[in-house]
Amino acid sequence: MAQTRDSYLWLGSNESLLRFDGIRFVRYQPPNGEALGIVSALLATDAGLWVGLRKGGLRLIRPAGMDVHLTQPGLPTGVIYGLAEDPQGNIWAAANDGLARYNGKHWRHISIRWGFPGSQARAVFVDRDGVVWAANEEKLFYLPQGSETFVDSGVTAPSTSQIAQARDGSIWLADRYGGALQRYDPQSGETLLVNTGTNGANGLLFDHRGALWVATVGSGIRHVRRPNATQLADDQAMASYGKRDGLSSDFIWPLLEDSEGNVWAGTNAGLDRFRPRAVTAASLPQHAIGFALAAGADGSLWAGTANTQSMRLYSSDVHVLDMPPPVSAAMTDQAGCVWMAGPNGIWRSNNTQLEKVAQLPVEVPPESSVRAMALDAQGALWVSINRMGLFVWRDGVWSKMPADSLQPSQTMPVSATTDLNGRLWFGYRDNLLVSRDGDNVRRWGKADGLRIGHVTAISMRDGFGWVGGQRGVAYFDGGRFYSLQLPDNGLFDNVYAVIPTPSADQGAPGNDLWIHGKSGIFHLPAAELARAKADINHVIHYRTYDMIGGLANDPHRVLALPTGVRGSDDQLWFATSKGVIRIDPDQRASQGSAPKVLIESVSVDGTEVDAQQPVVGADAKRVEISYTALNLSVPEAMHFRYRLDGFDNDWHHAGVQRQATYTGLAAGDYRFRVVALNHDGVASLDEATLSFSVAQVFYLNPLFLLACAALLIGLLWCLYRASLRHSARQLRARLEERHAERERIARELHDTLLQGVQGLMLRFQAVAQAIPDENPARSKMEQALDRADQVLADGRDRVFNLRSAHPPPADLLAALIAAAREFEQHTAVELSACAEGARQPLQPIAREELYRIGHEAIANAFRHSQGKHVTLQITYTRRAFELRVTDDGKGIEPAYLETGRQKHWGLCGMRERTQRIGGRLTIGAAQPHGTEVRLVLPGACAYQRPPGPLERGWHRLTSARRSACKQINPSE
Repeated sequence: MAQTRDSYLWLGSNESLLRFDGIRFVRYQPPNGEALGIVSALLATDAGLWVGLRKGGLRLIRPAGMDVHLTQPGLPTGVIYGLAEDPQGNIWAAANDGLARYNGKHWRHISIRWGFPGSQARAVFVDRDGVVWAANEEKLFYLPQGSETFVDSGVTAPSTSQIAQARDGSIWLADRYGGALQRYDPQSGETLLVNTGTNGANGLLFDHRGALWVATVGSGIRHVRRPNATQLADDQAMASYGKRDGLSSDFIWPLLEDSEGNVWAGTNAGLDRFRPRAVTAASLPQHAIGFALAAGADGSLWAGTANTQSMRLYSSDVHVLDMPPPVSAAMTDQAGCVWMAGPNGIWRSNNTQLEKVAQLPVEVPPESSVRAMALDAQGALWVSINRMGLFVWRDGVWSKMPADSLQPSQTMPVSATTDLNGRLWFGYRDNLLVSRDGDNVRRWGKADGLRIGHVTAISMRDGFGWVGGQRGVAYFDGGRFYSLQLPDNGLFDNVYAVIPTPSADQGAPGNDLWIHGKSGIFHLPAAELARAKADINHVIHYRTYDMIGGLANDPHRVLALPTGVRGSDDQLWFATSKGVIRIDPDQRASQGSAPKVLIESVSVDGTEVDAQQPVVGADAKRVEISYTALNLSVPEAMHFRYRLDGFDNDWHHAGVQRQATYTGLAAGDYRFRVVALNHDGVASLDEATLSFSVAQVFYLNPLFLLACAALLIGLLWCLYRASLRHSARQLRARLEERHAERERIARELHDTLLQGVQGLMLRFQAVAQAIPDENPARSKMEQALDRADQVLADGRDRVFNLRSAHPPPADLLAALIAAAREFEQHTAVELSACAEGARQPLQPIAREELYRIGHEAIANAFRHSQGKHVTLQITYTRRAFELRVTDDGKGIEPAYLETGRQKHWGLCGMRERTQRIGGRLTIGAAQPHGTEVRLVLPGACAYQRPPGPLERGWHRLTSARRSACKQINPSE
């Protein structure tokens, strides 16, 4: 066995190497995958753990890995018997084929040239002065510090199993086969042979107190508290512990004292631990059960039981009393008299004996149990009888008291006491406490701060006290109860005794508090209680005295309360499941050192990962973190609290649980923190921490979302481009259809109307020539023919415009002004025109339709308004284009606003053109008179949009492809 610097206990076995934290054994797995085999020797150093193997060779286990030291000329072959380290850091190995030393670089075989003869080295040891002691198959040799030659000590040691040094500096040797011990004094050279009375000794150990421990073959452990020559000569001075005392076997192999003072013994059947006892067992019969305790005024302990005669314990002497079993209640009154009660009546102490003073009330059924007793200031005895209620024995007469509650569970008190002022206190089930001061009766409950469930323990003093029960402990300040914030680990449920004692800490005046419950005995220091009173949220640190000393509550009998009492000599007595124990508060054990908490392993969905750099995938469902605290004295009393930053809002009190499990962790960064508290309530100085991250699922990764957004934008752009192409095809089809229609109309006009007019003109010309020149009709006819020529020329121009389909000029205002000037030549109407806003290029179709609408509006104003002035106004804004034509004439008749005049299509055409380009046309009266034509076209429909970079790139790419095609096929 060996204990490394991190406090782990390492065990070498016939199978492999095991690591032990006080609770769990973990098999060591070498990094190279090679099984170690049988481990024969261990040595813990600052460099790591040295492991000697039965098959030969050594391994050095370090946090970073494992070094392999195979057998070589410098390292003897065969089983490694023992290992030691000198002050210079050299490693000494005792092997079957000799002694070797390792200086950190090379192994060197220690042979006869070093003064160490023989072919074997059975044991090696380095004492406190740095002297190396080694035993071969015959003798014991030593190497003084700084020397290069071993010295023969003269001690014969044919089968040495181990070498050790006592507190006085003497060297001790264990004989594996003879069973005798040898004590060698290096100063005097004297040798003392000590007979252990066994067949062989496998190991030696001197603990920090100087006591000697001997591991024997088949005879258990021999123990000598103060080994010296005089005491060892007496066989009675050597105590023996074997399987009958609880050891797993009588065949003992290695012995080890850990850093906390525990002695460990390895046997062929298991691992055993010896630790200092904080309590002393009372010398009462072991077969006695169900103790009811009371403290006598002289320091004695009075005990009634369920199956034996009552007893009085004074010092170590037990006196049997006359009261027969069973006894279910006991108490000590203010005068120091002891009272005991049971189905056999009420008994009271008289000097060192018990005398019967009363039978139970006659209405009480046989075998009824007394639950609690209290004596008031007038000397009346109050007795609670199970399922019957509360009775008072006064002046030799029993009287039954009215029930303090109508609830069936509160028929009788389960605990009772009297404070220093003579006030009676009775504890009931279901969170009820009743105080009686003469005729003044008060009920205390939840409204008064009492929240402990069944009130099973009461300790009241001068206006202050403590109560304990089903759900913890509360203190009373004279007017209200306040619950103590004890750790939520289940240890403080079902409290049966609360005992205040003067504080042993001079710096913390006040009373300590001792608590006894089903889980054991706990000591709460006065300093912690003071902090709890000042801060109601303070979680108290405590000391556990005996975790296995809880109460076994027999379901077939009533538990005698309280289960703990304080004697007149301040000794504390507790009834436990293993008998009665005594604790001296003035000699309480010192608090253990702060535990060191470690994170051992991390598993994700059942697969263990590297605890130094855990990797948690995005699809992880469960993360389990295993942790431990290295406390080898009372590991079962170790409790923990932990939290996961980024997930938990507060600390979890895990109790003795050593694993935290988290499910459904969202993506993000986390930091796990854990703190351990030992049996004294001392927390670890440093938290054990573990940082890890949970990866984001791919579909929520920012890069993935960005790619999806880009793809979506691309798809929308493609849809937009497709829509543009579709609109362009529709527009092209509409233009082609319009152009074809214009050509058809032009042909029809040319072939019918113009040709017919031309024929009529020829006929009229013939008629005109037949009329004499002096006839006035001839001149009129010629004038009509001239006008007909002008109409025919205008018709040809119209046909030409229809066939050419040339759009109006780009400047819409200039084009409309030019058209209006033609009308001005034949009328007296004047035109004024203006444009507002920044001019923007118009869509070709929109520009053509706007021109036609504006032209029609201007023509109507000049021809039909009969006014004097026409106004043309064009307004460019970002949102819309506006065209306004206003005159000051007679106005348009309301009947013509919707359909226009019969067989005239000007207004209808204007509305149709406006609807085609998506505009809004209004025709109405102008102010103060006249007509106003107003057309509003949205900017998106009116203005040309400049090509974007994608359109320009697409245009360049299309042009390049067309050029390439032309180069490949010039005929195209």
